[in-house]
Amino acid sequence: MRTVPEARGGIEAQAGLPAEAAVARSEEWFDLYDFLREVVYRGLVRPALRTPAAERDAELLGRCAWFAEELFVNSTETVASAAFFQLVEPLYASEDLLVAAIPLMLPRTLHVALEDLDVDRLTPGARADLAPYLT
Repeated sequence: MRTVPEARGGIEAQAGLPAEAAVARSEEWFDLYDFLREVVYRGLVRPALRTPAAERDAELLGRCAWFAEELFVNSTETVASAAFFQLVEPLYASEDLLVAAIPLMLPRTLHVALEDLDVDRLTPGARADLAPYLT
């Protein structure tokens, strides 16, 4: 909650408790996959990326990018896998989200995202937008 305080509402909805109590008793309600998918990706990242570029909350997206990077860099393989499947892989389903997200990614997250990206499936426009990251 310190890094992304906007997650408070999602934590409370998922845990059925005030956020502080839920975080203190995380083992009782916490499922990493559900948390990353519902609270972080669906609750924060996807809506922020869908906002027109000029109106995007760059600070929120930057903190979410830092949070994702931490999951890839300073976690176990299980946690990094959850981060991939719940935060990166859903981006592949939408070129618009992918094009919006890739420039915001930090080095390890970007590496992981590009490693599994099928560039041949991108439209020419998306390929052009992402060209600086695809080389």
